[in-house]
Amino acid sequence: MREKDGALRRLLRENLPTVHWCTVESGAIAPGTPDINGCQLGVEFWVECKQTDGWAVTLRPEQVGWLMRRARAGGRVFVLVRRASSELWLMPGARADLLKAEGLRGSVAPLGVWRGGPARWSWAEVEAQLSKK
Repeated sequence: MREKDGALRRLLRENLPTVHWCTVESGAIAPGTPDINGCQLGVEFWVECKQTDGWAVTLRPEQVGWLMRRARAGGRVFVLVRRASSELWLMPGARADLLKAEGLRGSVAPLGVWRGGPARWSWAEVEAQLSKK
């Protein structure tokens, strides 16, 4: 059975083991809160994990609002998208509104794109982007 987030939470934990991860399951209590929170070298960040076979990124209005409010407050927020199984796109959560409206081919510049499946993605680059001060 295919995991709804493209197994991204599991892959983050497996490939970035020095990050302190906390999976968040708060849909009914705090709608829009991202899937996972991480902290590395004193830098805290939030990641919304998505999967798509095309170019659209499905974000609920509550998710867009949460990501953009946290970014305005100075928080580090990201949308991590697994596209067509073999691509990984790291997108700035501060532009969740445009990402929802335009998809991966829109005006939002990715912070990184890796191809070839999880074994070939540069997890060191992903970690550097997430924990950059």
